[in-house]
Amino acid sequence: MILILLLFIIVLCLICSWIYLLRDSKSYNIPGPMPWPVIGNGNLFLVDSSEFLRLLSELAHKFGNACRVHILSDRYIILSHPKYIEEIISSTETITKGKSYYFLRPWLGDGLLTSTGQKWKTHRKFLTPAFHYNILHSFLPVFLKNEKVLSEHLKSQADGSLIELFPIMALAALDNITESIMGVSFEAQKDRESKYVKAIDVASQIISTRMRNIFLNSDLLFALTPYKRTQDKALAVLHSHTKEVIEKRWQELKNTNTNKLDENSEIGMKNKHAFLDLLLLAEVDGHGIDIESIKDEVETFMFEGHDTTASGLVYGLYCIAKHPEVQQKILEEQKEILGDDLERDPTFSELQQMKYLECVIKESLRLYPSVPIIQRLITRDVEMSGLQFVKNSSVIINIYHMHRHPDVFEDPLEFRPERFHASNSFKSPFSWVPFSAGPRNCIGQKFAMLELKVTLAALVKRFKILPGEGEPEPCGDLILRSRNGVHVRMLPRI
Repeated sequence: MILILLLFIIVLCLICSWIYLLRDSKSYNIPGPMPWPVIGNGNLFLVDSSEFLRLLSELAHKFGNACRVHILSDRYIILSHPKYIEEIISSTETITKGKSYYFLRPWLGDGLLTSTGQKWKTHRKFLTPAFHYNILHSFLPVFLKNEKVLSEHLKSQADGSLIELFPIMALAALDNITESIMGVSFEAQKDRESKYVKAIDVASQIISTRMRNIFLNSDLLFALTPYKRTQDKALAVLHSHTKEVIEKRWQELKNTNTNKLDENSEIGMKNKHAFLDLLLLAEVDGHGIDIESIKDEVETFMFEGHDTTASGLVYGLYCIAKHPEVQQKILEEQKEILGDDLERDPTFSELQQMKYLECVIKESLRLYPSVPIIQRLITRDVEMSGLQFVKNSSVIINIYHMHRHPDVFEDPLEFRPERFHASNSFKSPFSWVPFSAGPRNCIGQKFAMLELKVTLAALVKRFKILPGEGEPEPCGDLILRSRNGVHVRMLPRI
């Protein structure tokens, strides 16, 4: 009798859950797959990160550029066209990140990527000067120095053998971020077995798995799995590195008796290492920033400032290797700007003149955006761009698919840098958003573009870059990686 009663209650709960999900899915004018009881459409997302991007594209093909899914009882709207995303990412109302960003908090805390409201506005305002146009000039020597270390390492492999790019570029990008905006040097490129880079890979994979897997969404269930212990070990490495960065820079400031910001400086800082110094020395409402907030911001920028750039470098080199005519044009542009002495370093002004290289970078970021998807949370019932959004829905903006959409770009799968010439224009300014857009756009996009320019220009100048074997299988972890790696071959040029 008790067993029958329990079965009846379970069946009743399943029916009620299904009715709720069906009614909820019809409460707004966005199509999508039929949800199942309890799990919604969560079964669709039990895929690995390489299948995840394919799944999102399949949903777009089947249901259109605006598609609705339920993961458990949570609503997600997947958008894949500029006409739908423009109003959302340009609005000051929808600045809160989506629910999936919750899983980043054990790592990044309440930093600029995950925070919202007044804290985000305050931190965004006082951190923006750290990426002022003028301060980028002072980062150039760092980028040039680390590019030479990178080139020296690649020289030993430039014999036509296969080179896996991600581990190498991750270390170069890590050196750039720590030495420039953090103001400390760890010479990561000399440590080929970097525990920090490996820990980022592990943490990224586990967090992105949690974002997709309905069974790992629950903190309780996640804590019972080996994933939790593995994540804890990885985060211990990352937090320890962050602590070391902060302590090292703080000691340097103490040694030079620097205890406040230079009010007469154009950008509010006396020395070039503005970002971490701003955090350590700035005052908000008459008080210094608490140590937890400093840690959160350093964690955030160490991750965002090196992993995304590494992805951009990797796929940029892959595209250049696949298109020798593009590579030759990059080289010719440098010859025109630098003259006969190709071995000398470019100046900041000369880098700004490399317009074709800039087009190449933009086109590679179109096909392979470092951050393939972003999310926003809808905080009230609202109609935007002709779509009805229900409060507490998360909006998934599928940048990867949108950048390959035939309605957005002509011949979208062709690598064509010329489409970014100044004389060309897109149907929407929100057609190309590898750095997002609107009030929550990437604060360091000019920093990233300069680093990409310096590194790619130097590598094309020094090496003939040739295709590797096979095609990469892009996977949507926290950043765009590849399940089977990204490989090229190199031969010395000079």
